[in-house]
Amino acid sequence: MKNDSYAPRWVLNVVCAAIAQRFVEGNLPLEAYANQMATELEKHYSDCSPEKLSSAAEAMLFFLAEIEDDNAITYCKSFIYNSALFDFANYPRKLKGMFFDPLAPRREMTTSKSIVYGFRAFVFRLRSDSQLAAPSEWMLANVDELKVLNDIISVEVIFFDAI
Repeated sequence: MKNDSYAPRWVLNVVCAAIAQRFVEGNLPLEAYANQMATELEKHYSDCSPEKLSSAAEAMLFFLAEIEDDNAITYCKSFIYNSALFDFANYPRKLKGMFFDPLAPRREMTTSKSIVYGFRAFVFRLRSDSQLAAPSEWMLANVDELKVLNDIISVEVIFFDAI
């Protein structure tokens, strides 16, 4: 794999929010989710270390604890929804095209710090505009073009993955 096959920022947004969400909903260490998802992501991208993913997801959860908000699952699901379906200017993300792959590697690397900053900004926007919330019935699995990404965030995780 080439060294410049970096994950798109929005893919990392989705994965880190999914790690945080699964940690809150589940009963396994955060590292178990990060390790397993990083293993899957590293098949496609060169910059997806478990440390990068877990530090971003952990910082997201610390931020929610800091602002004393207990809607972590709602924020994570809405961040996944908006990151997957809309670009940075809030326009619908292009997911189809004859010669287009929305999951194609990029040449710019995304830092865990920028993922957390994006999440923080999104939470404040969502708190002031409830229309940004994900529809209750929405699931990433229903977006055919993002099946590979859904498979990554839905990967089976066991306790020993934390090691």
